[in-house]
Amino acid sequence: MAAVRAGLVFDHVTAVADLEEEIDGALHWTDLQNSGVVAMSDEASAVVLLAGPCAEARDRRLRVDRVFAGEGATDDREAVASLGLSDEQFVTAGRDALALIERDWVLIERIADELERGRVLDFDAVAAIVNGEAD
Repeated sequence: MAAVRAGLVFDHVTAVADLEEEIDGALHWTDLQNSGVVAMSDEASAVVLLAGPCAEARDRRLRVDRVFAGEGATDDREAVASLGLSDEQFVTAGRDALALIERDWVLIERIADELERGRVLDFDAVAAIVNGEAD
């Protein structure tokens, strides 16, 4: 959802755990993003990376910093750190992620429900939900 709002195209998102990759579920970028052919701004990437822990914190009624510091957010922390954001950019991305979660919570819950049922959603399916075009 955050990627769609940030104007970033992804291949698919899943809630299925991948034991090989040691992840609970993930947003999978297209080959164009993975190869670097399509550039994503560091700020937009940070918002997308922070949105997951922010949503989990809201859902579990925990503080965001506790979720972000937890084992489940290790990949997110490493990815955010690799962006080399300034303190100001990081704080702004965090605020933007929190605002996005607050504004779009109903959509986030709908996407989460779909993931729990269907396990995988491609970009078009998520975009249809976000844009109010899904059944």
